Formats: sequence, C-alpha cells, structure tokens
Amino acid sequence: MGIITNSPILIVAAMVVGPEYGAITSVALGIDHGNRTRIRRGLFALTAGFLPAVVVTFLFSWTIRGLGLQPEAFDLGIRPVSTLIDAPDVFSVVVAVLAGVVGIVSLTQARTSALFGVFISVTTIPAAADIGVSCAFSSWSEARGSLIQLLLNIVLLIVVGVLTLRFQRAVWRYIGRRSGRSGGG
Repeated sequence: MGIITNSPILIVAAMVVGPEYGAITSVALGIDHGNRTRIRRGLFALTAGFLPAVVVTFLFSWTIRGLGLQPEAFDLGIRPVSTLIDAPDVFSVVVAVLAGVVGIVSLTQARTSALFGVFISVTTIPAAADIGVSCAFSSWSEARGSLIQLLLNIVLLIVVGVLTLRFQRAVWRYIGRRSGRSGGG
C-alpha cells in the first residue's frame, strides 16, 4: 500500500516491523563461526520469508490493477516512494554498510535500541514489496532495481556483519593481551 499510495509513512512502518534481521544475523554468525547449518537455516528463512512476501504483494497489486483501484498519480508514473526503493546507488551501499556495523555492534554490546535505526535505514521489506508491485504493473526496470536493492542490502548486511564480528573479536583479543601484560607485571 505504501508504494501504490506513495506513502513514506507506510514504507517506514514496514521497515520497522520487518523480521529479516534475525535471519541476516544468523547467516553472518554462521559464516563467522563456520557453522553451515546456521548459514543454511538463515538463508532458508530469508528465502521462505521474502519469496511469499513478493508473491502475495504481486497478487494484491495485480488485483488492485485489475479492479482499477490504483491512484491516478501511480498510473501516471508519479512514484517518488518507489523511485527511492528501485534506484540503488552509492548511498544505498553506504547506508547498508553503516547499518551492518551498527546492527552487529548493537547486538554484541547488548544495546538493541539502536536496532530500530538499522531497521528503518535498510530497504529490504519495501524492496521485496516493490518487486511484487512492479511486476503486477509490468514495470520491469523498477522490479529489477528493487531486486538489486534487496540483494544489495542483504548481502552487504551479511558481509559487513561478518567483518564487524571479526574486527570486534580482534580488538577484544588485543585489549585482553594488553590487559594481561599490564596486570601481571
């Protein structure tokens, strides 16, 4: 609805309630620990979550289109919300990288309140929805852009999550060694 009605408020709400970050973190932890089962489960959860979401959104949007209920502005191609989602750029990469760092740090430091910022900043649920909406309205370039946005965010959150975990571990080891040297002498 947020995409069809050009409602940024509905898009942000979808970002907040998106459950995918747990699966993304699971994949990152699985890679970090070499746990293939955790990786498979996380990837399965992502696929089992996003694929039906795209299909249901497609069917809903196709029904809206078939009944002619879409707003006139949407029909005229005035889609500022969709354009923000389906046009990934360098800033999409920067946001995903920063969100990946903040997400892992907030979890490892038990400061989960920062996760709301991560959820709101990363366009995963809206990108999945925009794939369905764009396909229903035969907007193939928008569907492709939204798919790229979705994959870009998921892959970057996982990769940055793994790198952040490894960096934190290295820092903690370094601090532990320094503390051990100064405390024993």
